[in-house]
Amino acid sequence: MTHTPISRTLLTRVHISHRQTLLPLLLLLTGMLLVLLLFMLMPPPLWLQGQANYLPLHMLLETLAIVAAACIFAVSWATHKRLGTHNLLILACGFLVVALLDFSHMLSYQGMPDFVTPADPEKAIAFWLAARAVAALSLLWVAFASWQTLSQRHWRWTLLSLGLLLTMAVHGLILGLPQHLPALFIQGQGLTPLKVGMEYALIGIHILTAWRLWQLMRLAQKFNASALFAASLAMAMGGFCFTLYASVTDHFNLLGHVFKVIAYGLLFRGIFIEGVDKPFNELAQSRAKLQATFDAIPDMLFELDQQQRVVNFHPAADSRLQLSPESLLGKTPAALLPAQALHVSKLALEQASKAGFAQSPPFVWQGEKRRLWLQLSAAARMINGRTDGHVVLVRDVTELKAQEERIIQLAHFDSLTGLPNRTLFEERVNLSIHLAQRQNSSLAILFIDLDHFKHINDTLGHTAGDALLCAVAERLGNNLRDEDTLSRQGGDEFVLALPGADAAGAAHVAQRLLDSMAQPIQFADNTTTITASIGIAIYPMDGVALGNLMQHADAAMYQAKALGRNEMHFFTSNLQERMSRSLTLENALRGAIERNELSLHYQPQWLLPEQRLVGFEALLRWQHPELGTISPSEFIPIAESSGQIIQLGEWVIATGLQQLASWQQDGHSDLRLAINISAVQFRRMELVVRLAAALHAHQLQPGCLELELTEGVAMENPVHASQQLKVLHDLGVRLAIDDFGTGFSSLAQLRHFPVDTLKIDRSFIEYVDTDNSSLEMLRSIIQLAHNLSVDTLAEGVETPSQLKVLSELGCGQIQGFIWGKPQPADACTRYLQQMA
Repeated sequence: MTHTPISRTLLTRVHISHRQTLLPLLLLLTGMLLVLLLFMLMPPPLWLQGQANYLPLHMLLETLAIVAAACIFAVSWATHKRLGTHNLLILACGFLVVALLDFSHMLSYQGMPDFVTPADPEKAIAFWLAARAVAALSLLWVAFASWQTLSQRHWRWTLLSLGLLLTMAVHGLILGLPQHLPALFIQGQGLTPLKVGMEYALIGIHILTAWRLWQLMRLAQKFNASALFAASLAMAMGGFCFTLYASVTDHFNLLGHVFKVIAYGLLFRGIFIEGVDKPFNELAQSRAKLQATFDAIPDMLFELDQQQRVVNFHPAADSRLQLSPESLLGKTPAALLPAQALHVSKLALEQASKAGFAQSPPFVWQGEKRRLWLQLSAAARMINGRTDGHVVLVRDVTELKAQEERIIQLAHFDSLTGLPNRTLFEERVNLSIHLAQRQNSSLAILFIDLDHFKHINDTLGHTAGDALLCAVAERLGNNLRDEDTLSRQGGDEFVLALPGADAAGAAHVAQRLLDSMAQPIQFADNTTTITASIGIAIYPMDGVALGNLMQHADAAMYQAKALGRNEMHFFTSNLQERMSRSLTLENALRGAIERNELSLHYQPQWLLPEQRLVGFEALLRWQHPELGTISPSEFIPIAESSGQIIQLGEWVIATGLQQLASWQQDGHSDLRLAINISAVQFRRMELVVRLAAALHAHQLQPGCLELELTEGVAMENPVHASQQLKVLHDLGVRLAIDDFGTGFSSLAQLRHFPVDTLKIDRSFIEYVDTDNSSLEMLRSIIQLAHNLSVDTLAEGVETPSQLKVLSELGCGQIQGFIWGKPQPADACTRYLQQMA
């Protein structure tokens, strides 16, 4: 089809999805406009003059219009029941009113028998204008209102009742109180200015509607916007005709009725295509795609009736079983399967009838040439809540069976989402619990269950449900740390382990996950919003074994669902108080630097053989004006979970280096300062740049700064840790592994770490003078350090006997109350002055 320059210009302004249907409609509207111009130029035809000639034509055209309006109501009403789009409900109820008013208009036309009151132009025009107004306002509404789903089904009958009440009210006014209506037509003179003005107002509404629809056609729409656009302009042209006639039987009146029938027909066609024709075409395409899928899948598919007889069979695309539909139809599994497989298939079909789906274990099919392993999957075909048969997939799993041993070894990850499965999750969490026990830290278990996931499977299918699970797994993983473990336990259940997280930290993570899940999610060409319910259990308050923690978190999750879903819930009520305390501390910690609530205390570090002071360790302290002294073991984890640890760490480095520079300027040039850095600081690439800048700002040599990081941080990601430690070592900063011996370091990895000092955890020092096992472990650590050419520093030395043992074992440095408690900077300054 060739396009004129005007049509090409118009079509380029609309979305491509509307162009194919819009072009013939534009041509139709152009033809209607030409006919209208022709009627305005030509005299009235003689055959149309007279009531007797016009009345049958009027009845015919009105009957067509009434039928079209009724069809618009029927199709829109039925389509709304399926789709729930409220605009369809407006069209349905509106055009039911139009059909009824048009019917009364036809019965009231001059020349018709009495319809309650005598027929006359005034009465017919009143019904006419009422119908035109309802049609115009209905189209205006659907043009400007959003085509969204109306969830409240009772609105169907409410709007229908309102429409019928409006119809009754109009009839009561026109038939019962005509004296209160203004004059619309004067015999011998024609239309009154009021009637013409009302027609022009309706024309204006139709033009506004058409303009709005033209704007909407710049984008793809869920409805046939081009049909509604053409119908609105056709009604506008019809309304214009009704401003021109002087007699109710002249040619403008006839043309207006023809245009009205065309407009109704266009509107019905648009509604019918979207509500009936298009879904049937999509159904046919879906069936064709489904058949193509059946033809391509590598599994055999049987459809069984209620008596378990084969009623349909789709052979596998590439099967080593030579089976034909003709040989199987009408037979039961007993006639098809080997004897050893009958019990398996029977159980699978029974389980599918109860649960909806079942899968059998693999069984042997002994063919003529080879032995095959097959597996049967059965799904119940439900009609009105009753099992009407089964769909059975038979898969050749011979190769899978041969690889079973290798798969078992590799089966540590969920095959669908790629997340750790239950086995790997239990291994990791049990290790985390052991570490938490040794380090006296906490661990959070979050049990996550998707809300209403079954609706996705029921409406979009299991394939879409699987795609949603993958998308959810990815979104959850994007909000977690490297050390966290997220596992899919099965179905739509996920479990998350947060090492080191307390109640406040777990609440932060859970809220972040809920907020993330609230965002629309795309999967398998679909977009939806799905929520989750989260139950939280904290180690060790809610249990010390993984089984108990999982059970408690699961119970808390069900409580979250009971509270309305899209919620998180802790297992015990006292955790709420603890979480409240943590949130109070988190809020109070913000701005603590600016309010000068933080300070550094310094604990001496001594060279043991010479009993010489070599430096201090900077220890952060917090004194709140209302909450009092707050332990670092309480507020440091809060700072890490809330993201404030970076700011605190930078303040500690800046403040500590400033104090070290002051001491060195006072003549203590050989002093060094040890500063702890968190895992978050250590992972940041700009750590080296900031340290170099801080050392330069205070004119300090890098060797006078020693950074301490825990064994767990170093071994969390050995490759990254090795690279980061090498960069720090190249800068000249000393490096120490803090709390050494509490983790599970790989000696092979530790050998490649460029560390200078191993700080032995105080748990190995406490009983070294009374417990032989502690003594032997301490001896092994010191000997390991000597073999690696690394210094050792013992923490928590408090008694002379401990000091003596450490000296005998060859420990290089000590730190503890025996030779100095942590003190403020001014006290340390006075101590250095006394030593000078």
